Formats: sequence, structure tokens, C-alpha cells
Amino acid sequence: MEEHYYVSIDIGSSSVKTIVGEKFHNGINVIGTGQTYTSGIKNGLIDDFDVAKQAVKDTIKKASIASGIDIKEVFLKLPIIGTEVFDESNKIEFQEDTELDGTHVESVLEGIREKNDVPETEIINAFPIQFIVDGDNEVSDPKELIARHSLEVEAGVIAIQKSILINMIKCVEACGVDVLDVYSDAYNYGSILSATEKELGACVIDIGEDITQLAFYERGELVDGDAVEMAGRDITEDIAKGLNTSYETAEKIKHQYGHAFYDSASDQDVFSVDQVDRDEDAQFTQKDLADIVEARVEDIFFEVFDVLQALQLTKVNGGFVVTGGSSNLLGIKELLQDLVNEKVRVHTPSQMGIRKPEYSSAISTISSSITFDELLDYVTINNHDSEEFEEEVIESEDNSNTTKSSGFDWFKKRSNKSESKQPSDNDSVETRSDSDEGYDKHTEVDQDSESKPQQNDNQEDSKFKKLMKSLFE
Repeated sequence: MEEHYYVSIDIGSSSVKTIVGEKFHNGINVIGTGQTYTSGIKNGLIDDFDVAKQAVKDTIKKASIASGIDIKEVFLKLPIIGTEVFDESNKIEFQEDTELDGTHVESVLEGIREKNDVPETEIINAFPIQFIVDGDNEVSDPKELIARHSLEVEAGVIAIQKSILINMIKCVEACGVDVLDVYSDAYNYGSILSATEKELGACVIDIGEDITQLAFYERGELVDGDAVEMAGRDITEDIAKGLNTSYETAEKIKHQYGHAFYDSASDQDVFSVDQVDRDEDAQFTQKDLADIVEARVEDIFFEVFDVLQALQLTKVNGGFVVTGGSSNLLGIKELLQDLVNEKVRVHTPSQMGIRKPEYSSAISTISSSITFDELLDYVTINNHDSEEFEEEVIESEDNSNTTKSSGFDWFKKRSNKSESKQPSDNDSVETRSDSDEGYDKHTEVDQDSESKPQQNDNQEDSKFKKLMKSLFE
């Protein structure tokens, strides 16, 4: 098999992440990664162009060194902020019998981009829901079929504000690489759900630094996505205020002692905190901290519930999947489980070197790239199977006696807790590692791999690339 590398860039509010990977056997093999923390991004968007550009350049360099790959072309993920999700269809017709291939699939999907009539927006993803050959033959993949008259596609569409798209691409390409394609997080999240979750109706909640993104899938397809401007930074600010300390100290305390579920936090785990208005340190327990953290995380979840209700998504039978950097907090799944009637799990990528929730978006961008490459015949990879789903699913407790909110079967009222929240003598202490893996080099990487082709030549001439270049003219 010819070596075929994919490079994804995730420009997040706290850091920029780059992953170099390849499709191999049962999933994605991560060859190298890079991560650079930055203050140039705010609410998922570029706040300081020069600072953000330097962070992108640094993380590409780190990933290049770690992987041994000379990175020239990348796939870029875009946030859900400023996006709209809707359905559209398009048809192409034939004058004679035609064997369908990837070029016909690409053509019918590109026609959807041309139908966009919303000012100052650009369609970035058009993902097929189903294809219709000759008006009545509904198929999931039309390649190698014979069409006598027409090929039609019914597709989901993601459009984004043109200014966001231009600025993101400009920032990355200013670092000396070409953006081959872009993928919205709303579409990317589909790759972290199991087939059952996507079919029944599942909600992904990505809690980052500045924003919390959510995407809802049902019957196997993306239904809608949105974002809430409340996330990890708000938790840290609450800690700083509640413990009378600096933001930097609060951030360290959050990672070391933070717990999002008061009932499970320990009153035996005591730590000292520098005070902003006096010399003496103050003593607090993990339970004291959890009282602060739980309140803010609960607010984040309620904001997500409000969005779901506004979208009239009344059933989440497939459960909730929490990911993103802030989902590292202990007790976060227990808190959400206490709020809803459905299954809850925290998603962490399984690949070596990126086993942290904050890498979910970056690795999902590679999954999206592979999906479209195979759909459009850009690559042919014969030695892989479907990636097995290995995530632990936390089952709901028996809620047969729980009173459900009218019309919203997934939501339940908080359990009654005493206002004083007296700690239990049996509270257990949970520990976890907060060490930063930085970037890793896969042990099997070929040191001469710089000479290997990174992407297929067909991609270099893709219509998307031409479209993106036209945005800057």
C-alpha cells in the first residue's frame, strides 16, 4: 500500500494542535503530534493574528519533527460558531449510460456549494445523506453503478461566516502550508459516536477553554450544532474568586484537585492556596472546591439543555457524549448522569500519544478527511477494517421512579440535596495525572519518510482548493 498521510490542525482557544496520521488496519495510526499553547485565540476565533500564526507555525514544526514528515498540506477544523446546518439536494444528468465514479460524486456535491444564496457565508461541508440513481434507486454509495439518466444527492450542509473561513485559512497558509480542505466540528463529532448512538439520537458536548460546542446526531446523520460561550475559563474564574486567589493559581488547583460532583468529592484532601489580599495561605478541601466547580459545570450543562430545547430536540435516546479539554475534570460524567435520564460517557481518543479528550476534534478531522477521500476515490485503501468502538458507556441508573420534564425525556430534575451539603465521612479521594504528553514520535516511523508522497495529486487540483483561493481574490 502506498504511504498516505493526513495532517489536521485544530486551532482551539487555549492551544493549537497538529496531528499527523494515516489510515491503517482498524483505524488511524498517529505518527506524530504537536501542541502549542497560545493567547491568540478567543472563543474559538482568531483574536491576535500574529500570535495565533506563531502558535500554528510552532505546532506544525513540532508535529513535523515528531513524525519525520515534511508537512506541506493540511486539513483544518473549524468551530461551530457562526455556522448553520441545513439540508439541500442537487442533481446531475447524463445523455448516455454512465458508470459512476468519484468524479461524479464530487460533481453532484460541488453543485450544492453553488446553490448557496446566503450573503457573507460559504458552504464548507456538504455530506451525503443518500444518493438517488435514475430517480428511484436510493443508495449510500453510487460508485461503479450505471446511471442511465441522472445522479441526485440529498445532503446535509454546513455553512459558515465567510470572514471566519478566510481568517482561519489565511492564518494557517501564512505558515507556509496549503489548506486542502476544511471540516466543521459539527460534522467531525460524528466519528466519535458509535453507529448505535448516531442512529438512536446522541448529543456530543465538547467543553473547551472559552466555548462549549454541541452537535446532535439522529438516524445516522447530523441534525444540528451550536455553541455556548461558557466553558473551562469560567470554571477557573469562579475558583479564583471563590478561593480569593489569582487566575494562574486557580487554573493549577482546578487541574490538581478539581471535582465536578460534590457528592463524590473528598473532605480529607486538603490543600493550601495563596491569597491575593494577605500573606497567609488559606486551607481548603476538595469538597470546598467541588462546591464551586459543580455550580459552574451545572450551568454549562443547563445552557446546553436550553439549546437542545430551542432546537426542539426532545429525545436523546443514544445518550450524551462529553469530550474536550475541560471534560478531564473528575466527576463530570457523574454530574451529567445526575441531571439526565440517558446514558453518559466521556470520550477520549484511543490512539497512542493523544489519549486526552482535548485531541478529539483534531483526530476527528482526520477521520472526516479519510471518509471524503474514500467517497470521492482520492485514495484506495484495502487493508483496513472498521474501527471498533471501545469506549466505556456509563449506564443510567434505574430511573423508573424519576419524574421527567414534560416533553423532554432525556432531562430530569436534580436530586434534592441539603443546602448545607454536609460532607460524608466515607468520601473517597480520586487522583489522576495531569502531565502534558506534549508531542510523541511513533516508534515505527520511517526516518526517510520525507521523500514519501503526503497527499494524492488529485487532491492538489481539488475544486475546494480552487474555491478557497478565489475567496482571497
